[in-house]
Amino acid sequence: MRGKLLNPHTFTVEQAESETDSDRSLGLSSAEARRRLETYGKNTLEAGEDVSALKILFENVNNIIVYLLIAAASVAFAMGDTVEGFSVIVAILIAVISGFASEYKAQKSVESLQNMVKTFSKVKRDGKIVEVPSEELVVGDILFLEEGDSVAADARLAESNSLATIESALTGESEAVNKDASFKGEEYIPLGDRSNMVYTGTAVTRGNAYAIVTGTAMDTEIGNISKLLSESGDNTTPLEEQLNRLGKTLILLAGVVALIVTVLGILSGEEIYSMIKIGIILAIAAVPEALPAVSTITLAIGMRTMASHNALVKSLPAVETLGSTTVICTDKTGTLTENQMTVQKIYISGGADYDVEGSGYEPKGRILKDEDLVNLEKDAELEKLIVAGVLSSNASLVEEESQYRVLGDPTEGGIVVLGKKVDVDRERLESSGYSRVVEVPFDSKAKYMATLYRTLTGEKKLYIKGAPDVLTEMARNSPKELERLEKANDSFTEQGMRVLGIGAVENYSGEESESSVKRALAGGIDILGFIGILDPPREDVKQAIDEAQSAGIRVIMITGDHPKTASIIAGHIGMKNTEVVITGREMDEMSDEELAEKIKSTSIFARVSPENKLQIVRALNIAKEVTAMTGDGVNDAPALNGADIGISMGIRGTQVAKDASDMILTDDRFSTIVDAVREGRTIFDNIEKFVYYLFTCNIVEILAVFLTIVIGMPMPVLALQILWMNLVVDVLPAMSLSWEAGEKDIMKRSPRNPEEAIVTRKFLIKVLWNGALIALGSLAVFGYALYAGYDIETSRTMCFSAMAFGQLFHVLNARKKNPLGIGKDFLKNKRLVLAIASSLALQVLAVYLPFFNRVMDTKPLSFYSWWIVALGSILPTLIIQLSKHRENANKTVG
Repeated sequence: MRGKLLNPHTFTVEQAESETDSDRSLGLSSAEARRRLETYGKNTLEAGEDVSALKILFENVNNIIVYLLIAAASVAFAMGDTVEGFSVIVAILIAVISGFASEYKAQKSVESLQNMVKTFSKVKRDGKIVEVPSEELVVGDILFLEEGDSVAADARLAESNSLATIESALTGESEAVNKDASFKGEEYIPLGDRSNMVYTGTAVTRGNAYAIVTGTAMDTEIGNISKLLSESGDNTTPLEEQLNRLGKTLILLAGVVALIVTVLGILSGEEIYSMIKIGIILAIAAVPEALPAVSTITLAIGMRTMASHNALVKSLPAVETLGSTTVICTDKTGTLTENQMTVQKIYISGGADYDVEGSGYEPKGRILKDEDLVNLEKDAELEKLIVAGVLSSNASLVEEESQYRVLGDPTEGGIVVLGKKVDVDRERLESSGYSRVVEVPFDSKAKYMATLYRTLTGEKKLYIKGAPDVLTEMARNSPKELERLEKANDSFTEQGMRVLGIGAVENYSGEESESSVKRALAGGIDILGFIGILDPPREDVKQAIDEAQSAGIRVIMITGDHPKTASIIAGHIGMKNTEVVITGREMDEMSDEELAEKIKSTSIFARVSPENKLQIVRALNIAKEVTAMTGDGVNDAPALNGADIGISMGIRGTQVAKDASDMILTDDRFSTIVDAVREGRTIFDNIEKFVYYLFTCNIVEILAVFLTIVIGMPMPVLALQILWMNLVVDVLPAMSLSWEAGEKDIMKRSPRNPEEAIVTRKFLIKVLWNGALIALGSLAVFGYALYAGYDIETSRTMCFSAMAFGQLFHVLNARKKNPLGIGKDFLKNKRLVLAIASSLALQVLAVYLPFFNRVMDTKPLSFYSWWIVALGSILPTLIIQLSKHRENANKTVG
């Protein structure tokens, strides 16, 4: 057995089976599959590099801050100040190591979360169909493929039934390609003509098949393409790009500020050497060195939080975009509802109505007619409808630990459960002589499914189920009966039910082929009746809808149901704009621009096709909305790709939908989307808080030095003291802001404009005002100390401590955007409490340890001196808190 089968499209099925040492009937044994996996490796593409510690370390060394610190150290050594030179080198190590450790941990966290999004494939092992991680597929595995599956390895078809795949990832053609296991091709035929092959990265849109795996990992066609593609080195998110641009602007401004301060200091009589050092350190202080790393760290924390709340986000940009979402387009079934399809009503052509007891998928409940129990043996028309519904379904009901669940389509599951309640079972019918010979799979455009059966007597029975309006167009029932059917349809939909039509073609005499069956259906069917299916809304959906709408987010319901059913359910769950419903047919007649205008006042779209979903996305894009779109089917992939945030269902979603999405809901709940939006807003809030905090702290140092030069005072702090505050005292509280919980009003605000810069005019005014208060508080301490007769070293130590503590306490102003930062929830962020305590302790050590006294020119302070320091550091924070309180009070009054 080889690791790859060359030109498998030229082999017969038997040859491919022999060359791969496989067995179509049994598949590989588990032991043999493990051996091949160990020999040939996992089925994964070498698509990208793992997080490289050396690369992150280099990026932290190759940094303007490091270069400025090296310049400061060089100046110190050149002037013979060895102690200060070594101190700066220690500062370099602190900056590099702390930055490296934080970013490496965050990148590893992102990588591990992305690895949670695994794909699975169905294979035959030890004679049974089992699901295995796609990365464990090996050559010789027998793949089982059906509609909605993504193909995870190159494989030669062994058996196929109406199989079609989309191969646009390889060929660029968007149309589905029909496949045929019996085909045997020449060596050099184009890939698109190899109808006996399926390839990695393609998707099954129709039918089912068994296929022999012939190539995995980099030995696949898509693996060959990936070898030719050069890696893209730009993995930055839009927010990171914005922060990087901001960082570069700050570097330029820092250089200008440092130069001005240095020149002014020298002109005012300060030592040239001292001012050069101060200038370099101020340039360092002006740049928040952790700015690029903090977004990655905060986004990684957000991804982890979302994962714990059943939302797997696949990329950092998606986390950002969630916070700006203005519209959520959601499927109704299974997302807004429980996806527990239960048949509640039956109408039989001829005028009979029935009620069905029971709820969920448990096959218990009676069928009643006029409140009397129905005996199916005495009601041939009802029995005919239930048999037709069951035989035109593929779903099956399984019991696990006294719990029932449906394998397959939930709507079909409701029909299967209905049959079980009256002992009509597809498997039993088929074992008693019904043999399915043709299946016309459900198609989202045709909106029906049909099956042809042959009985033991040779009689052929053709059954169909689908949307009532589709079956009505095919019907040959009398006009009077069609009118009664329409009334039954209206009655069911007005009760919020999904309605399904069931019909048959009596005396079918055509060929046993799909084309012949379709011709017979077009020639006319007999509608046996309608069934009304109830799928109750999820318990938490009304609250989630209300929260989303309060947050300025429009919720749009997209469903294949009847417009009345959709409107009633939308009203029950509290959606706005439920009066007008647009149908898929109406959309087909609109341009994207016309729909963009209509969609402003419409929130319900019924009888919608996957193509209509993509049209909705395009219309919302024209309207400049930031759109989240849900989907679970194969044909939903274009809409998921086109939306700003594509959201697939983890439980009922196809692998194709999951591959096309940015986020996977592991619980399929609408409330999980709202939770993810809340977390996205929290993330951006925390990044803003971080930037605000560090900007203010940096302004403090610059203003303090600048003002003392202007008014002719001695330098209030020294270069190493500024460096200590910038790299030691401020960093821990700043980073801890990444773990702040969302504020109470976060889902009461309007969505953030993603094009709006972080640093606005209002933001700068707030930074300058807060920075000036803290700087003035520190300078007041310095001025008082000099006036009171303290020596210059003690005065500087007092100013240094007041400045450090003032900046530390400022984190209480930064941690809340609107309310006060000191409250009951302060202790919830344990990292923040620990960070403040650690920074306070480090500052005290800088004042009292002899080593720091020598290196940083500090002196131990008396108890009284600390009272002055406390007053100068706490008073600015109190003023800022009072001004915030007043601002909030004015907003409330307004």
